[in-house]
Amino acid sequence: MIARTIPEVGHHHFDSVTDFAGPRPGASTTYTIVLDGIPVDLRYDDRGFDTTIVFFHAAITKAVRRYPVFSGATFSEDIPANRLFISDPSLYVDSRIKLGWYAGSSRQPTLQEALTEILSKFEGPNRRLIFFGASGGGFASLYFATYFPGSTAVPVNPQTAIREYVPVIVNRYLNYAWGGQSVDALPVCTDVIDLYRRPVGNSVLYVQNSGDSDHMVHHYSPFFDALPDDHRVKSHLVDAGEGHVPPKRALLGQILKEVVGS
Repeated sequence: MIARTIPEVGHHHFDSVTDFAGPRPGASTTYTIVLDGIPVDLRYDDRGFDTTIVFFHAAITKAVRRYPVFSGATFSEDIPANRLFISDPSLYVDSRIKLGWYAGSSRQPTLQEALTEILSKFEGPNRRLIFFGASGGGFASLYFATYFPGSTAVPVNPQTAIREYVPVIVNRYLNYAWGGQSVDALPVCTDVIDLYRRPVGNSVLYVQNSGDSDHMVHHYSPFFDALPDDHRVKSHLVDAGEGHVPPKRALLGQILKEVVGS
């Protein structure tokens, strides 16, 4: 198991998902919820707002030295919303896994269902959820938003079908998380295009770097081509440069602030 750094103050441990009844009082609290023997780590910043932004991180880089990974705090500091950061527990399964799409592993095959149940504890009457993530985290934002009618997903350069991403990265995940199974054999959702072929109860603001030709061809276009006539998806194309490059953090903060206020 990869070493984790969890603050002692404001931290709450739960032995199962059913034991977690919702966030505890406190301006900033962390939670470890054990699922199939593997910790699911969250951080919740309760700022007293009716809207909560859920942050899913992208692939980790060599620069990451501390776990859990809570990404998005810097550019969202001034946004009038609560913040829920979720670290992908598949990173704990094997140190060679750098991206897991929050889709789980053979050791944690029900992660998507468990996270949906966990997230439901942060929803309620007059409480709105916004799901944000880039790249692999964008895939997660699109997936989980479909289970919360009235929510909004803000994916940035997302993968919409895991099988269409860089083969070496996908194969690393399949080998070390699922014992070498093929994408199509996994007992989890690996293609959100299929979810959005039918009407869903959430809306989407799809942020895409127009210079990312691979994602434009293999993820963006197939997703929009599959949408039904009465879809609630808006495209926000940004020229952020050539390749799989996200928009600047200041722009992402501005976009999220506008979504929160809409």
